[in-house]
Amino acid sequence: MWLKVHDFTGETMEQKFIVEIADKSGHSVVEMTQEQIVEESQRAAGTWVFVNDQLVSTADVADMNLEAGSRVRLMPGLVGGSETPTFTVEIADKSGHSTAVMTQAEIATQAKKAAGTWVFVNDQLVSTADVADMNLEAGSRVRLMPGLVGGVTAC
Repeated sequence: MWLKVHDFTGETMEQKFIVEIADKSGHSVVEMTQEQIVEESQRAAGTWVFVNDQLVSTADVADMNLEAGSRVRLMPGLVGGSETPTFTVEIADKSGHSTAVMTQAEIATQAKKAAGTWVFVNDQLVSTADVADMNLEAGSRVRLMPGLVGGVTAC
């Protein structure tokens, strides 16, 4: 249901609401019609809509009977925690070794950076090409080492 009000000229116009919009740069306060609120809430996937401090479905905003003075807030959806697991990786090189915390994708990238890198997962040598698609379990021991070459070279 759309509420109509008359301005001082006698023309009919849609009711406007004060809307607080939060984003990564902070927040702004704007006036919007209900149709504009719907459009703005659907513009960014995952937007949360609060009407009078109640979280409401973005799909339901168009059919709501918003009352004058309703407090409307649009916020980006919040996601807690990291969904990408990380691993402590031991990295050996000419100067010794270091440790770093990396995602599986970062491990694969690092292993491909230096040709001949050996990758050990739980003390098993694995193919560098297979690292990105492996099923690494939490707590897996991962080591990156320069490839070792044996034998005698002619001078």
